[in-house]
Amino acid sequence: MSRIAFSVAAPKASALRALNYSPFAEKFRQHASRKVQRLRDLVDSAGASFGAVFTRVDCEVDAGVELLSQVDVFAAEPACRVIRRDSMPRPDNHLVRRGQILIAAAGQMGESTLFGRCMLADGRLAGKYLGPDVLALTFRDEAKDAKYAYAVLGSRYGLQLIRSAAYGTSIPRVRQDLLLDLPIPDADSATRDRIVMLVERAMQERERFAAELGAARAPVELLPEMQRAHAACAARRVRVGVQSPPFRTLSAWNHVSTGAAHPLLQHAWKARLGDVVPIDGIFNGLRFGRLECAPPYGIELLSQRDVFLLRPVPQRVSHPGFSDRKLFVPADSLLVGGAGTLGEGEIFGRAVYVSEGMSRYAVTEHMLRVQPRPEHAPLAYAFLSTLVGRRLLRSTAVGTKILSMRPDLLRALPFPDVDEATAAIVKQHLLEAMRARDAADRAEAEAIRLVETEVIPEWLN
Repeated sequence: MSRIAFSVAAPKASALRALNYSPFAEKFRQHASRKVQRLRDLVDSAGASFGAVFTRVDCEVDAGVELLSQVDVFAAEPACRVIRRDSMPRPDNHLVRRGQILIAAAGQMGESTLFGRCMLADGRLAGKYLGPDVLALTFRDEAKDAKYAYAVLGSRYGLQLIRSAAYGTSIPRVRQDLLLDLPIPDADSATRDRIVMLVERAMQERERFAAELGAARAPVELLPEMQRAHAACAARRVRVGVQSPPFRTLSAWNHVSTGAAHPLLQHAWKARLGDVVPIDGIFNGLRFGRLECAPPYGIELLSQRDVFLLRPVPQRVSHPGFSDRKLFVPADSLLVGGAGTLGEGEIFGRAVYVSEGMSRYAVTEHMLRVQPRPEHAPLAYAFLSTLVGRRLLRSTAVGTKILSMRPDLLRALPFPDVDEATAAIVKQHLLEAMRARDAADRAEAEAIRLVETEVIPEWLN
């Protein structure tokens, strides 16, 4: 974020926003002095759960509800914390409904931070519950107004407008009165209908993405040995284990952490991950200094967090000069959170399948590259992205505070023994999921392009 100096002709007592001042936002507000719809005119309720303070009481999955953190709202697959519903003073205020706009309403002002960004709740999020740093907007007309307003607020201009409604210094928070006072520029009916249609298509494709991912994992998760392994390691609890020579690791939180799951699958399946991954197919990227630059120079870099987001927020940096193999990741390979801690909601040990869209980005060195032979990549992802697969990946961790994974232990992990027909089903569903994700990204990008290039410039004239 570059530093700027500015002056104002008539400062207002309601907000003196030096930290998040935007010349565009001020121009936008002044232009809207004429009669125009404000966000409050479209919204039925706003921020019922925003800022609510409560103590989270963890519980078993079947006894609680899924709590969405700010990052979870934007994640392709939310890694929600499960808490007791009565932890919240007014649970119904936190319940997410399809069609709500969810805004990251507390955070930092960095170029690549989530603060001020929004997400339209689809079926992946509906039915879950919001944490206190997310502000939900419920619209009177969710079929049209919510989708159109989302395209406006989701644009680069919308981000400036939302951030201009913030207060605070260290951790800014959105002021609801300033947010609801934001003008929503109108468009001709044909353009507006096209934007609404594109946003609805993006929602539907993201729901199809989630359904196809579930269908890809199902053949693996339903294997009898996988169900036994799941029962053995799903619950995290104190365990005791015995090892016999030869010792490959003495880390107590590694092999013991999976309970009986690891030996059970080793006995059930003869294949190992190293059998389907070339000898040079598991590696981290290289560390390098990140020098920010502007288009058309440089490359777009994804952090560990960005890799797991539905809409990544890349940082543009200069090319470090070494081989692209250590920077970019080819489509139809895997990325695994390769540095972190062992909390249930942490990304350490979580796997992502690289789509065509993601392959154009450079990826941080902290993401572990796992590049199986092409014919085995879909099955490898379907297995490693299950709860059992994540437990096994984490069982290879070494270190104390910030853990990493040992490639030799990774290669020794068991690999599913399935017939060709089952592997083909997994592949088909996974490829459909990736197509759906890329289709959703294209539809949303086109809706936002219409707002940025046609609606707002014409409205400001």
